[in-house]
Amino acid sequence: MEEKTEEIGDTVDRWIGKTSLWGSLLLALLVTGWYFQNTPPDTLEVQKMRLYFKENSGTLITFIKMGFEEKENFAAQQKHPFYNSYMKASEVEKSEINALIHVSTDYTTNQYWFNLIFLWMIFFATFWFLGLIVQGVINLMRSNPIAK
Repeated sequence: MEEKTEEIGDTVDRWIGKTSLWGSLLLALLVTGWYFQNTPPDTLEVQKMRLYFKENSGTLITFIKMGFEEKENFAAQQKHPFYNSYMKASEVEKSEINALIHVSTDYTTNQYWFNLIFLWMIFFATFWFLGLIVQGVINLMRSNPIAK
């Protein structure tokens, strides 16, 4: 009789383990898919701009730190259209461009896809770990009748 209950316990334990694995896989895919839908990859124009920022980061950072008149003089000397359009931009746009310049110093075009895969791995590991914790709690509750 005790073997039957032990076999049933092992079967339930296997089902809980499989549910934990497949549930965490599905939840991780859903959350990553939701993230992908809400934050699409950069357009080709933005990628080119960020690569320009990366290649010329030193010049751009010194340009950002200059005073207004120095920026105007420096922009007039430069051939690239970025500098003139930066001077014509509003303060809000300038602050967004400044943030993008600082973020783009180590930019690669495949960065989005790497981050997406790593995000999936984090969510999968988290959900699976939580499922294993639940499985362990269920096993403890079944094996310890006093805790019931």
